[in-house]
Amino acid sequence: MVVGIDLGTTNTLACYFVNGKKKLLKFKGGATMLPSVIFTDKNNNVIVGQPAQSRGAMDPSRMIRSAKTFIGNSELNKTWKHGKRVYTPTDVAIEVLKEVRERLIRNMRLDDNEEIGAVITVPAYFNDNQRDETRKAGTAAGFKVMWILEEPTAAAIEAVHAKHLDKKVFVVDIGGGTFDLSVLEADHANHTYTAIAIDGDDRLGGDDFDKAVQQEFIRHIEDDTGIKLTDYKSAGLEEADYNSLMNRLLNEARHAKEELSEVTECPITLPNLTTLGGKNYELDFVFTRKAFERACKPLFDRIFNQLNEFVKDNKRFKRKDIGHVILAGGTCFIPYIKERIEKDLGIKPDDDLPLSQLVVSGAARVAEAKSSGLEGEGVEIKSILAHSLGIKVMTKNGKFIFDKILEKDTPYPCESKIQEYITTADNQTQIEVEVYEAAEEGTRDLDRQRSRGSLILKNLPPAPKGKTKVGVKFEYTKDQRLKVTVIDYQDSNNYKEVEIDKNARPSEKSANTSPIDMVLMLDSSGSMYDGISQAKNACSKLINEMIDLSVHRLALMSFDSSPRMFCHLTGDKAALTKQLARIDLGGSTEMVSALRMANGELENSTRQKIALLVTDGYPDERRPTVAYAGDLRRKGIKIIAIGVGKGFDKNFLDEMVGAKNSFVIENMSELTAIFERVIDALTKENL
Repeated sequence: MVVGIDLGTTNTLACYFVNGKKKLLKFKGGATMLPSVIFTDKNNNVIVGQPAQSRGAMDPSRMIRSAKTFIGNSELNKTWKHGKRVYTPTDVAIEVLKEVRERLIRNMRLDDNEEIGAVITVPAYFNDNQRDETRKAGTAAGFKVMWILEEPTAAAIEAVHAKHLDKKVFVVDIGGGTFDLSVLEADHANHTYTAIAIDGDDRLGGDDFDKAVQQEFIRHIEDDTGIKLTDYKSAGLEEADYNSLMNRLLNEARHAKEELSEVTECPITLPNLTTLGGKNYELDFVFTRKAFERACKPLFDRIFNQLNEFVKDNKRFKRKDIGHVILAGGTCFIPYIKERIEKDLGIKPDDDLPLSQLVVSGAARVAEAKSSGLEGEGVEIKSILAHSLGIKVMTKNGKFIFDKILEKDTPYPCESKIQEYITTADNQTQIEVEVYEAAEEGTRDLDRQRSRGSLILKNLPPAPKGKTKVGVKFEYTKDQRLKVTVIDYQDSNNYKEVEIDKNARPSEKSANTSPIDMVLMLDSSGSMYDGISQAKNACSKLINEMIDLSVHRLALMSFDSSPRMFCHLTGDKAALTKQLARIDLGGSTEMVSALRMANGELENSTRQKIALLVTDGYPDERRPTVAYAGDLRRKGIKIIAIGVGKGFDKNFLDEMVGAKNSFVIENMSELTAIFERVIDALTKENL
């Protein structure tokens, strides 16, 4: 048994062949689309699909939707806590795919232990980590994952098969959360599909259109009532009632978007919507297609600016070579998108095919071909790199930049030429090579790229800077795994070769530094409301990317009116990350108790002791805080304090922890950079 699965942001579909005939898997109620939604009830039971969506309408705090938007994104590190369980985006994908497998077993009357092969699709613009997490989800759900297939390629395969196309195919695939552009060379007779160029945005899709329409509805209500709906407090509602209101408006926005693909006007009627200003409020007005297009103009601009940039002066294809334009994904039903594509490309799209089913049908066709093993009847797919790859290097003026080694759109498998680099400090005995993937092409700015991991070449002979030369080579295997090799030119037997996996950092990084025990103290008082999201993101990067937890240990605590220890000293990244998501806000800034708790955590440590404190305000009692901090410093605990906010008094921090150990930034967006500076200095014992 083999199946093609379109694991979508909004909906998931599955397709398989029976006696040579294609069949879409049917879920509860006979629907062929499974909403990619889960709901956790009060007994911690997981409900998937339409029932989850229905239950979530009443209690949205226990519902997770659009999780694919965050899968494999270690920078966002998104989690949801429902009851006793914390879900990652991969966990949500597992639950959705489990439902697909269980429905297949039931519908096909298979044994529970039947091996089911699956080809699962992903956006072409997904990076390796996102593909890896999708593969892991499929395996954890019980499938034998045969292939991770790009969605535009799957759509092209089905369209080419259905219409016997034989020229270059331009695919525009806009799903619930992602947007892909692909040009493929189709050889229908030989079942060969070669990707030529790809582009896209893994943060743009139908969900963004739903939110834009939801905002229009919110503005309508605010104009109608004079009451701001910025948050539950400004609306004068309980938090649960406010969340329910936002969820109803979002569902109605999605319905209106779909309706306006067929008609030019859509009545919006939501009786007993909520209570505002002590009065029952119902939403009742007519929403037009023109109003929809005005509301979504920024999204249309993003799509077509990117499309035209992609086509303009592309070295890999010319506009005149495009023979067919294929649309895929539910968002392409929007009339403006169809019309604008025809206008901008000068080719009428082949839109008579079922847009929502093209991807899953193509995936099923690949699954069937791969399982048959018949000579000449298989499908050959030639994929290309979605992102350029390179390493972090230092310029002559000391700035770190991204140096490209493998170009975007290079076909798999591939191998780079050996790039040569030199040491940047005197008497270096090791070199760390940090690998980055281009999140934004065309810039060498390291902050705009994504870390992929690193490796260390040791045992270099001490020499003046610039005298030691090493070579770096990248290689992608056929199954799309990246291998990085670093070679010491002075000693050909000294080389390091690793397969880069996710964002793991090697234990060697801190091998020559003293072990540290650090308590990360995060202010969780009510004033942190506007900055807590950015603060958590920075803390997540500190945990997962900046500090080597195979050598050092980290504890995590928050403080407001009272302190709370979330995670005792540990090297477990997963535990720290999980607990970070649990920190919530409320109360004042009782800092003495927080420092006392940090002292309790560190007092028995035999390592270097650090308390790293982040706050956006002053303690409830300044003088006792300064006095107690002084006591801790005399005991050998180093306190590093970061104050956040314009006009924050650095003199106060200097008095509390010492000028060398105090930092002030204007807003939370700068916190990651300060963390990098602090951790780098600590591990080099310069702070």
